[in-house]
Amino acid sequence: MSCCYGWRNINGVCQPICKKPCENGFCVGPDRCSCMEGYKGKYCNEDINECGLPIRPCSHRCMNTMGSYHCFCNHGYMLDTDGKSCIKELDCTSLRCQFGCQIEREGEVGCLCPPGLHLASDNRTCKDMNECDGLSHTCTERQSCRNTFGSFICVCKDGYILGTLQDTVTCRDKDECLTGNHRCSHQASCVNTEGSYTCQCEKGYAGDGFRCWKKSNRLSWAAMYFQYKRSKQIRPV
Repeated sequence: MSCCYGWRNINGVCQPICKKPCENGFCVGPDRCSCMEGYKGKYCNEDINECGLPIRPCSHRCMNTMGSYHCFCNHGYMLDTDGKSCIKELDCTSLRCQFGCQIEREGEVGCLCPPGLHLASDNRTCKDMNECDGLSHTCTERQSCRNTFGSFICVCKDGYILGTLQDTVTCRDKDECLTGNHRCSHQASCVNTEGSYTCQCEKGYAGDGFRCWKKSNRLSWAAMYFQYKRSKQIRPV
């Protein structure tokens, strides 16, 4: 496949050639650049001073930056959400808000709480919201939710430890038998299970695995006493 002059074949597609690279743009034709916003020039290497344009982008003060600009407001004003306009600064002094304030729909000023907190009954301070009480947390079955002020953390449950499983950091089973972190008897074997472990007394021992005692073939004291009493009752004729 052949391309016209000023174009070249790249993987079967004719692409334009620019003698110099377009520093802040893209080559769209033979030696022709399309510049990104905030730049100009044949090779997009010149910054546009937005603050010096006939129509200034900022309502108050403007500071030019490479490829862009920043707006600033005079004292007593604050930058609006569009990043350009300046509006009268809210006065929260009289409200004595714990964190901040906002304009309500009716234009009234009210106290505002950060995420994870809600406004208390005094409409001034913020109370913690316990995410662990509901389903708003993201802890897994192997984790326990622990509430913090304004948020929560997930901690591994007993029997699990933080580690890597299938290239993912998660809570994996803790092998108590391998680490020796178990309460099995010295005469018992430790068997690891998911999130826990069990203890099994060794052969020749009895018990629950946490306490094991050696089995005895001799009769117990109660059995020996019963046989003694029985032999006294049977007399030869």
